[in-house]
Amino acid sequence: MVANNAQNKVEPSFRIENNVLKGNVSPCDTNYTSVGKLLLDTMRDNPDIIGQVDITTGTEDSFADIADRAVKCALWLRKQGIGKGDIVAISSHNHLDTVIPFMATLFLGAVVNPWDYEMNIQLARHFMTLVQPKVIFANEVSASVLMEAAKIEFLQPKMVLFGDYPGTTSFTEILKGHDNSAVANFSCKEIDDPSYTALILFSSGTTGMPKGTQLAHTALLNMLRRQQSVNLRREVPLWFSSLYWISASLLILTAVSSCTTRILGPEFDEKTTCEIIEKFKVTWIMLSTSMANRFARYSRLHDYDLSTLKVLFTGGASLNQESQDLLRKQLPHALILQAYGMTELGGLVSVQLADSTSGSCGVVNANCEIKIVDPDTGKTLGANQNGELCAKTSTMMTGYYRNPEATKGIIDKDGWLHSGDLAYYNDKGEIFIVDRLKELIKYRGHQIMPNEIENVLQSHPAVLEVAVVGIPHPTDDEHPVAFVSKVNDKEVTAEELMKMVAGNLMDHCKLRGGVKFLPKLPHTHSGKISRKELRAMAKALAVH
Repeated sequence: MVANNAQNKVEPSFRIENNVLKGNVSPCDTNYTSVGKLLLDTMRDNPDIIGQVDITTGTEDSFADIADRAVKCALWLRKQGIGKGDIVAISSHNHLDTVIPFMATLFLGAVVNPWDYEMNIQLARHFMTLVQPKVIFANEVSASVLMEAAKIEFLQPKMVLFGDYPGTTSFTEILKGHDNSAVANFSCKEIDDPSYTALILFSSGTTGMPKGTQLAHTALLNMLRRQQSVNLRREVPLWFSSLYWISASLLILTAVSSCTTRILGPEFDEKTTCEIIEKFKVTWIMLSTSMANRFARYSRLHDYDLSTLKVLFTGGASLNQESQDLLRKQLPHALILQAYGMTELGGLVSVQLADSTSGSCGVVNANCEIKIVDPDTGKTLGANQNGELCAKTSTMMTGYYRNPEATKGIIDKDGWLHSGDLAYYNDKGEIFIVDRLKELIKYRGHQIMPNEIENVLQSHPAVLEVAVVGIPHPTDDEHPVAFVSKVNDKEVTAEELMKMVAGNLMDHCKLRGGVKFLPKLPHTHSGKISRKELRAMAKALAVH
């Protein structure tokens, strides 16, 4: 999955008109209106291709095997009355069968809705009442929470378990007893209107409860056909995100349509990742920003042969210049590419090229437009001016599920989606994310960008991860506090880090709230540092 422009060392194809960055218009011609039919046709046309490999068990899954199970699952779902417009939820970690109901649902023209399999009761109840799925496919980890949430909300979805749990149907059972001719003659539900919803993905929920982002068949087809920033053909790819992340859902679709073998590994850790790259000769890897930071600072990185790795792709939060430079130094043979996207935008809107500036998010993608606006006046700003990033794409959501007010709040009357991210572009048209607008810290009238302080602290060799939030203060509005986790076997004191900030930034950026060391920073299940949890910790430290 390489930026094609980077592979061919061609200058980025975009222009700037009236301070709007416009990507090259690239046709997304396809005869398909259903993403499910595209997947099934691809697998049936290429039955011998290995679609996925479970590296823990060594089990290989051919396209023929995957298609067979997915069709049987679709036939079972159809018997349960599942059809066009019905919602099927999937709450599971990555394993060989996770993709089966994902595809089966799309075959039927129904709507796939992945859930966080490690959610608590509160989140499960929110998901359950918002989308009211008719069927839920779940792993054993999430089963008890889901059953309890359904009971509390007086809902009775059909529960199918990858494993065993009382009161549920086993996934292996629903694949049995199907007539061979019914499987062989199965055809996907026709989608008359490609703007019909195929996938509901929950936003990361940085403010309030997650919202259901609706992505249409046409958005997914546009993403698959474009493949300029994401191309998995002839790659050996590895990623760790579950279906709950937009990256995993889109990468699974991309891998199948590209006839690429997906490697299925355990959860991320630095040692295991190195072993997988070395053993399976991985050429392309996607890591969250947090994973990339940890990978760059792994002390035993050079004990492994990672020479096959051509691309390390990262996104989800901004990777600072220090970390990207360190990755480039540690992996000189690989392209380290950072991208910017949102669930609401249906994936990526900008991506770095081979010669992009470290710390940037690269340049605007084909079929995308980006502008930076003054958050107060709405005026479109020029180069090197901080404002809110707004975007239009051929893959963006049709709206939030059952939440028209929130949709109006993020997409303006001219169709621009307001990201909530503070950003700017330089004279080369490269995008830089400065911070979240709602995460700015206020100190005596000054606006402090946490990212600015974090970049200074991240440059210390003992700092593994860092996040800066505000502690409420009775007279000064807020004081910045840094939460830090340290690299194993390296030491640094709070005083050292506070002096670093004081010596490199303006007075109002001083860490007046101090430095708090944690064994590990809390993360959301989409891999981002959970500032919500850290703000709660900071509030407990407040002076009253």
